Amino acid sequence: MDRLRVVIVGDGPGGVELAGRLAGEWDVTVVDRETLPHYTKPMLSHYIAGFVRREKLFPHGLDWYEKKGIDLRLGIEAKLIDRARKVLLTDGGEVSYDVLVLATGAKPREPTVEGREHILTLRTIWDAEKIKAAIEEEGGAVIIGGGFIGLELAGNLAKAGYDVHLVHRSGTLLHLDEELSGMIKGRLEEAGVTFHLNADLLKADAEGITTTKGYIPGKPKVCAIGIVPNVEIARKSGIHVGRGILIDEGFRTSAKDVYAIGDCAEYNGIICGTAKGAAAHARVLANLLLGKEDRYDFEFRSTLFKFGDLPLAIIGNTRGEGHWLEEGVKVFTEGERVTGAVIIGDARKAFSLERRIKEGVSLREL
Repeated sequence: MDRLRVVIVGDGPGGVELAGRLAGEWDVTVVDRETLPHYTKPMLSHYIAGFVRREKLFPHGLDWYEKKGIDLRLGIEAKLIDRARKVLLTDGGEVSYDVLVLATGAKPREPTVEGREHILTLRTIWDAEKIKAAIEEEGGAVIIGGGFIGLELAGNLAKAGYDVHLVHRSGTLLHLDEELSGMIKGRLEEAGVTFHLNADLLKADAEGITTTKGYIPGKPKVCAIGIVPNVEIARKSGIHVGRGILIDEGFRTSAKDVYAIGDCAEYNGIICGTAKGAAAHARVLANLLLGKEDRYDFEFRSTLFKFGDLPLAIIGNTRGEGHWLEEGVKVFTEGERVTGAVIIGDARKAFSLERRIKEGVSLREL
């Protein structure tokens, strides 16, 4: 009996994880418009700061795909899905599928201010090369945005000895409370990051940016104010989209035998937004496609980042009542049940705490 054919659009963290898990059971084809095999995007800021070599960004060489029996088609752009014929139309020809998985990721949200041509964004290795060269030439950078990508880049650059200014429109970081946000800010200030909070970007020029808190000089300017899911192929193919490609709890889109995972997918208003989340999507979808029972908890977020020398884990819902368990570990409750936690400084504690929160532990039991 012929094996089923799965075509995956995108070779990012979700696409490569799914391809690896289905290889050997299905005929797997991966189509990606980039010309390089999968690389680890969360490591790009470490590469820019000079802490990892370029080759270390690539966990899998081309031989990995070959050994797995994965048909990797790089430099090929997916254009349209012919749903009636179950064919993916690309600029390199047609690819037939039994199951199609869209893992198209997202692009950086671009600033809309005057002078935006002077501002860089970080998403690809080519972006990283350009940013790295500019920062090495100028000796510093202005980072716009206090989310995970902005803080990670700022922390790594400060650790490397660069002059770093971070501009953020809010007074707090990562949607955390003032106490936690202040602790993160303080640790990064000690590392050398200069913060400009409650500052909106007004315009940019070659020498710096103008904000509501004044002018901040700096030639390399990197904007990290969020992502925009890549939904174009779904929209053009008549598949339902919102901010992302709309999916159900089994990652199914509105089109038969077409699924979506990772940053391009939207479930009940939620977009995962992290490489860890995309890989977790892929693991669950692989099980479902292989006929195994599994489910993904879209409501439960778990992220782990390292801002220079500062590890940070955010687990579950951090909007309840806060309680300090110990130094660097704050948990949040709804009633007696612990629903979330923030861990600053010792990420090893995150794994056991995440498991216990998922099990429904109470504050008394911690």
